[in-house]
Amino acid sequence: MIDETRHHHPHIDPRQPRNESRPRTNPPVFVWKPPGEAGQFSLAVTRDEALTDVVLQADGLTDPMLLPDSAFEPGRYFWTWTQGGDSAPVFSFEIAEDAVTLEVPSAAEWLARLSNSHPRIYLDPGQIENLRASRSDVRAEHWAELKGLAEGLLAESHEIEEPPYLPDRNQDYEAYFRTWAPILWESRRFVKGAEVLALAWLASGDERYARAACERIVSISRWDPEGSSYLGHNDEAHMSVIWHGPKAVDWLWDRFTDEELALVIEQYRRRGEITYEHMHDRGIYGVTRFDSHAGREIVFLALLGMVFHEHIPEAQKWLSWLRPVLCGIWPVWGQDDGSWAEGPSYGLAYVNIMTMFATALKRGCAVDLYRRPFWRGHARWRRAILPPYAEWVGFCDHTERWRGSWLAGAALVERIERETGGGEMAEYVAQLRDEAEEMDERRRVSTPRFSAQDYLAEPTEAQEAPVEDSRVLRVFPDAGWAAFRTTLRDARHDIALIFRSSPFGSISHAHASNNDFIMHVAGRCMMMPSGYYAGYGSNHHAHWIWHTKSHNCITLSDAGQIMRSHDSVGSTDHAFEDERLTYLRGTADASYADRAQRCRRHLVYLKDQACFVMIDEFIAVPGIVSALEWNAHSWDEFEVDEEARSFRLERDGSVVAGHFLYHHNSFFSLSDGFDPPPGTAKECDQWHNQYHLRFTPSGLVTERNLGVVLACGHEGLDVARVETERVGGTEIARIGHDLVAVNMGNGVEIGDLTCDALAILQVGGVLYEVDDGGIEIT
Repeated sequence: MIDETRHHHPHIDPRQPRNESRPRTNPPVFVWKPPGEAGQFSLAVTRDEALTDVVLQADGLTDPMLLPDSAFEPGRYFWTWTQGGDSAPVFSFEIAEDAVTLEVPSAAEWLARLSNSHPRIYLDPGQIENLRASRSDVRAEHWAELKGLAEGLLAESHEIEEPPYLPDRNQDYEAYFRTWAPILWESRRFVKGAEVLALAWLASGDERYARAACERIVSISRWDPEGSSYLGHNDEAHMSVIWHGPKAVDWLWDRFTDEELALVIEQYRRRGEITYEHMHDRGIYGVTRFDSHAGREIVFLALLGMVFHEHIPEAQKWLSWLRPVLCGIWPVWGQDDGSWAEGPSYGLAYVNIMTMFATALKRGCAVDLYRRPFWRGHARWRRAILPPYAEWVGFCDHTERWRGSWLAGAALVERIERETGGGEMAEYVAQLRDEAEEMDERRRVSTPRFSAQDYLAEPTEAQEAPVEDSRVLRVFPDAGWAAFRTTLRDARHDIALIFRSSPFGSISHAHASNNDFIMHVAGRCMMMPSGYYAGYGSNHHAHWIWHTKSHNCITLSDAGQIMRSHDSVGSTDHAFEDERLTYLRGTADASYADRAQRCRRHLVYLKDQACFVMIDEFIAVPGIVSALEWNAHSWDEFEVDEEARSFRLERDGSVVAGHFLYHHNSFFSLSDGFDPPPGTAKECDQWHNQYHLRFTPSGLVTERNLGVVLACGHEGLDVARVETERVGGTEIARIGHDLVAVNMGNGVEIGDLTCDALAILQVGGVLYEVDDGGIEIT
């Protein structure tokens, strides 16, 4: 029997389908992680656990993955893999009647379906005449924008020098960043300019655009793929060449001279080989490696192979390997509900990049990956967790509010709507674009912002927005995100709490911040995580942002969650909503496992009172005691009332009033700034000072329950009156006619009412209990 690692994290144990799972796409991809040397594998899928009723047998597999060509009939199945006569444990899965049937033909069939001449990415030669004619009607407005960009680019140089080598980031990070950043943005802008010029040529037939674009592609093709832009030395420079370059070459193909084309083909042949070696031969993406940047490179390699396959014999091998990776394993930072573990900024970049391949495959090969549930889910996730008015962008790295990000987000959601046939996001897209008009551009080399795949899409009529549903809570458990939103439409009345407790842990661009939250009231960000993305691994990043202390989370005697760990996982559990309240539990036990066996955050939103009730529950591991500390961060100073154990935040008419349910010895700690601060190599005028509040019940204990009421108000909403007291061993908050009682260790006792639950709530005359199983009406 093969001894496989069984682990909750999909990057440690990537086996798919998971045991007793119900894949939502049919056929599912099969993936396993061999514990030993590479070799040949066999895969068996059967209808019985004894493995006798075989429905699929695949032998001689050289990679530990397979995406079957044909869908399965609905029903229960069993599967295993073997190597050298040894078998892995048997897993089961079920194909439901409502699973999406998506049969992906072989890579050889892709190439057969693609046009045998150029262009072939997003359109074929037969569509060029109509494309050019549309400049005067359906594409007139977009053509004017494209032409303006192209004319501006014509005035620039079409030569770029090979970049310098990078300094050692371990010796002087600031010096490294000052060299690295200009290379990234200048090379990115240069090659994106080639794509824009090539598209302008395709759309108009104007030879000026074609010649300028060709000169740019030829210039970067003089770079040494194994020199200063080698993937292993500076992957951003390498990716600048292969990101937009292959599409530009496809559209310009017959405008190069023979000598130029030979140079271009050789450049991309070697870049393709290096990329494949990096992602397949040095660990297989989606099986043994999940590094963030490789999630871009798989797309770029696929497009490169589709463009150059007649001239690069290895291209079909690349595409055959990429077929299960891109059409089955992806995304590795989320699953079917559309959430993205690395946060909305990185989700925007990486999902946007994936649309390049999905659209090329759909238009060129008639394979529609947009039918996978992830896509509509991703649009809904973005709408829920990133309000158009947001002053702070989600969790994880990159939290700034840039005009380009808002416009790119609108374009992505609109593209998903168009490709999936949805009709529910038009209002959100319009809100993002309206908001972007009042926003700043990012201070760096300006990259032309124009989407070729959107320009080349067939024009469609805008869909009417559906009636907004009345839900407050939307949960995306696959990556551990949730959003309490009182309205998706009107910033002036939206009370929003965005929450994260992720099963993907504290790795990559995520931080040690399970059970973290961001709070917006009437369009103003009242509380958010602390710190700014001053560069990956910089002093500020590694010693402030990665730490739990910089987040709206619990710390235990200054100790935070386990950092940079696949084991530091969380989850969003037991979601509940009725007409009176919503409830969710964030479970972060594993994130504090070095000192706690339980660390959970219970969240209740009282609809009529516009109040959040937050209860943190801590139980130590045997032999360890800790002080539970409640942390919060804001751009505005906290006004504290020590005697009342309360605080108040005000920002442009929006208010949060916090009331701690703890009437024994306790204290507040207030501070501001950062230790260490962001460096000077990457500065931003959005990096405002932040203020920090910590509330600590005195004493080192083995267990503690701490409640806090967060009452919200704005111009059109009075802040609810909250009165707190301790009665015996029970902490109580009276919020208008409603009541919250928290068990402080010896049960809840209020008058004749007694119980052992963590908390009880009396809301609108209805009694609820909060305990291990979530919330229920009693």
